[in-house]
Amino acid sequence: MCIKDSATGCIFIVDLKQQIYQYKNSPVSYYRYGCGKEVIIAFHGYNQTGADFAPIAEVLQHKYTFIAIDFFWHGKSEWQEPHDFTETNLCELVLAIIAQEQQSMKKITVCGFSMGARMARVLVQTIPESIARLILLSPPTIEFNQLVNFTTGTVLGLSVFKYVATNHSMLVVWLQRLHRWKVLNRSVYLYSSKNIGEKQRMTKVYKTWIAQRRLRTNLAQIARLANKHKIELIMIAGKNDALAPPYKMIKYVRNLFEKHRVFLVRKKHELVTQETLDVLKKILVEQVKFE
Repeated sequence: MCIKDSATGCIFIVDLKQQIYQYKNSPVSYYRYGCGKEVIIAFHGYNQTGADFAPIAEVLQHKYTFIAIDFFWHGKSEWQEPHDFTETNLCELVLAIIAQEQQSMKKITVCGFSMGARMARVLVQTIPESIARLILLSPPTIEFNQLVNFTTGTVLGLSVFKYVATNHSMLVVWLQRLHRWKVLNRSVYLYSSKNIGEKQRMTKVYKTWIAQRRLRTNLAQIARLANKHKIELIMIAGKNDALAPPYKMIKYVRNLFEKHRVFLVRKKHELVTQETLDVLKKILVEQVKFE
């Protein structure tokens, strides 16, 4: 269902409708919200879709056109090409969706939550001249990024990862052992058990990680590009986030990025909280400086 703003003539989506862009042989689903002059491209976390951004998009919809893209094997997005998905494909896909929505590409904001932070960072690497702002919400730790790179980008890592994905009972046993040996804290153990504790979900993890195996990012390189092109980085992290403890990432951001604002709020590893909405509204809509 849509409503029309009588003052501006803009159409705002009340019930988000999933839309499709056909990229070569691969369908890509996404959601559009609002019709502001500025564009935000957003990427969700694991086991989510672009619809999960709805509360954030609703707060921003009068100033921004918010486009949330479903990564492959989420929503209706499927990678059906004979080669790996690359940063060139990601860039082409984003530009094509922006064009399909008849939006300007002059300067955009890119936003990523958790897993989606990787896609957001890749866009900074590929089209820094077109990006005004990078927003990272609960981004993964440096160690987690290294784990993904190892498991999907090396022969040994890929072999182990594939074995675990196809031998589900062994994965369950090792999760229990690592928790008992205190290698995994309770939060990480419960999250892992919930999201990869079933064979079907583990298959989804495998396909999702493989789909992003070529999307390599380097935070120092991204910082250099951000500093050169005057891209502002905004990071919102949770004080109680056991899955992605923010403290090391905060240190990296503060040391590397010339234009940055970091907010540590009361939340766990979750996309939407009232504190997150308040911060984004003050920064992006009210343009509070937080001196």
